[in-house]
Amino acid sequence: MVARSTRRRRGAFTLIEILVVVSIIGLLVAILLPSLRRARGQAKRVVCASNLRSIGIGFGSYLSDTNDRMPYASFLPSITPLPLEGDESIYIADVLLPHTGGNPKVFKCPRDETGRTRPEPNNRLSYFQTERSSYEYRTRLGGLTVAEYANSYERWTGRRNAENSFWILRDYNNFHGDGGSDGARRYLYSDGHVTDYEN
Repeated sequence: MVARSTRRRRGAFTLIEILVVVSIIGLLVAILLPSLRRARGQAKRVVCASNLRSIGIGFGSYLSDTNDRMPYASFLPSITPLPLEGDESIYIADVLLPHTGGNPKVFKCPRDETGRTRPEPNNRLSYFQTERSSYEYRTRLGGLTVAEYANSYERWTGRRNAENSFWILRDYNNFHGDGGSDGARRYLYSDGHVTDYEN
C-alpha cells in the first residue's frame, strides 16, 4: 500500500515544477516575439517592393502606348483634382490598372493601415481606401517624358541628374519606419528599380 502511493506521487508534477515550466515558456515567448515582429515587418516591405516593381512594369506598358509620355494624375484625388484643372480627379491607379493585370491590390502597401493622423475628410482611412493607391505619384511628370523632366529639373535647380535617378512613385507616408530612418519609404524609379531611400 505504501509503495503504490509513493509511485503515484512521483508521477505527478509539483506546483514548483509547473511554475518553472510556465516561466521558461514565458521567457522564450519574450525572446521570440521581437524577432517574429521584425520578420513580419520585413515580409511586408518585400511585398511593398514587389508591388512597386509590378507597377513599374505597368508603367513600361503604359509608356509604350504613349510615346514615353507620363500620365496625368491628381496628387490627392479624393480631395482635389489638383494639380490638374477641372472638376474631375484622376486616380493614378485607374490610369495604370489596365497595364498591371487589372488587380487593384497591387496598389496597396501592406503597411498602409488606418491613417489615424490624417486630417478630415480622410481621418482613420488608409491611403488605399481614399486614393485607390498607397503610392504617391510624382504629378510633375504628367505629360512629359523622363528626359524632358530631367531637362526641366536642371533648369529649376542648376543640377543635371541622370534620368534613372527620378522616382515616379513612393509610399504616401513613412509606412515602414520612422521618418528619416532607412527604409521608412519605398521608391519606384523611372527605370523600374525600387529602393528604400530617395536618390
